[in-house]
Amino acid sequence: MPVMSLLKKQRWLGHVGPPLTFLLGRSLWPTMYLEVFGSEHLASAYREHGQAILAFWHNRLLVLPFIYRYRMHLKNLVAMASRSRDGDFVASFLDRFGFHTIRGSSSKGGGRSFTQAIRMARQGYDIAIATDGPRGPIYQVQPGVIKLAQITSLPIVPASYQVSIGRELSSWDKFIVPGPFTKLAFEIAPIITVPRRAGKDQVEQIRIQLQSQLEQLHVRGSARLKERGEPASIMAQCVGDRRD
Repeated sequence: MPVMSLLKKQRWLGHVGPPLTFLLGRSLWPTMYLEVFGSEHLASAYREHGQAILAFWHNRLLVLPFIYRYRMHLKNLVAMASRSRDGDFVASFLDRFGFHTIRGSSSKGGGRSFTQAIRMARQGYDIAIATDGPRGPIYQVQPGVIKLAQITSLPIVPASYQVSIGRELSSWDKFIVPGPFTKLAFEIAPIITVPRRAGKDQVEQIRIQLQSQLEQLHVRGSARLKERGEPASIMAQCVGDRRD
């Protein structure tokens, strides 16, 4: 049974699930061996803009908060989460890291949540968006992230990872749960910027560009596990002088 389906049937898990998930991840995190690919793209985003929109597939949600908090050593992050029980779980989980969550989606409260994201971005926060969330289709970039980048003038940083040991759940997004002592190949693609005056056709072209980059990261993931990347310590260097 998919994890989120179980949560919907067992309400008590919605309360204890997030802290247990965090504690489990926190205990597994020191056993994971992280190697980084494409760090120059992340460094470029922070050097030129000081903050970024982090874009990824929904099924990579579990490990990215650990990378951001404990390798990049940042905490001024805002994530988007739907107004659903699944979103409750995500928001409670991210709260353990000290991150903020904006509740809403394209179908429920999307307009208000979008405005909140713009306001937080202008206050200096990074924005994290699962580009195919909150309900899919899997691996299909939704246009909201492009519009957000256009309005805020922040760069989009496409990112993904692959694990050598882990399990793919039977949820709609094929959620990836890493195992202990896994190698974690984390890759960043070249940043994407959206001109403020981009028209509808150009916005769609940029959406397709982001789609392509995330797909390429996904396809390269298994190969990256066999290659030697940069050490995890490079992540802290990428953010330059920023200190949250």
